[in-house]
Amino acid sequence: MSETVAAHSLIDDPDVQDVVEFHLDLLDSTSTRLWVTLDDADDPTMPLSTVDATFAGFVRTSLGPSPQQFDWPDRLEVSDFWVHESYRGSGLADDLIARAMQQAREDGCEELTLDVAIENERAIAYYENLGFEVQGLGMRVPLQDVTLEASDSEPMTGDHSSVHLRRVRVEEDIVDRFVDECWFPFWRDLGDAVGEQHLSPDLDRDALVEDLLDGYDVPDRRCWVALDDVEDSTVGLDEIDAVFAGWLNAGLEPSDRFLDPPERLFVGNLYVGPSYRGSGLADHLVARAIQYVREEGCVQLSLGVEVDNERAMAYYEKLGFEPRRQRMSVPLDAVET
Repeated sequence: MSETVAAHSLIDDPDVQDVVEFHLDLLDSTSTRLWVTLDDADDPTMPLSTVDATFAGFVRTSLGPSPQQFDWPDRLEVSDFWVHESYRGSGLADDLIARAMQQAREDGCEELTLDVAIENERAIAYYENLGFEVQGLGMRVPLQDVTLEASDSEPMTGDHSSVHLRRVRVEEDIVDRFVDECWFPFWRDLGDAVGEQHLSPDLDRDALVEDLLDGYDVPDRRCWVALDDVEDSTVGLDEIDAVFAGWLNAGLEPSDRFLDPPERLFVGNLYVGPSYRGSGLADHLVARAIQYVREEGCVQLSLGVEVDNERAMAYYEKLGFEPRRQRMSVPLDAVET
């Protein structure tokens, strides 16, 4: 993989036992499966640790149940997929995908999904031939290529000069209001932008608040809201009299500890209310994330965006973001194997 995609380069001298422990932890889960293909096996009933055979390829999958707040089908994610060079074109890849499909049906999933690097043209062509379509893009930009500067205490200028940023603290009353003022408007607006509503009709609001409290209660996660027409800036976010004009959350991007990627900050969600678009508020929010990036010693920004969200795509491209990965999916009944 490292010969095709630079981001898959291994760290120097990885500890083999550490790699073994990592995979033991992965497999010690009911949602993860790993299959290998064997050739020239003298006795295929022998344990894999002792079998005399050629290991020709493997596939690892993980179950991705839909979060309760979203109206998405349960999915089976193809996490790792590899066929030895000697077996490419033999149909072995189709056999591995067929095994993943069998598991998906057993687990009640409706879709297969995966991520693939833009540079991996051979893999993309194979997935497209099976019927996979691009649903979203993973985009990145080196920090040195972005010129925005701001701070959370620095006011905006122009028609919306009264807007300023506040950090969302992990407190139940604050997150409870954040859900109504920021989270719901973001997802509803995104649904309008892509022509498909994502929110579940059976959404449990209390459970959502609890999920966000857990998700934000980590040291490397940040969330900021933009406030306008604030009467008293000393009042807490749970009861402040103000217009919530937009928000952004971000966190240090986790990575495979056996790879050697640069440190990145992942922008999870970026939203600007309709009345504030074109005001520079989006830049102000991204600039605050960049300030946090520098504080944490990161060198890149990354994010995910749906391919149908043309307005967001245009904005990120203007900032210098470029596609690096693409999320592809296919309904099970549409896979051609």
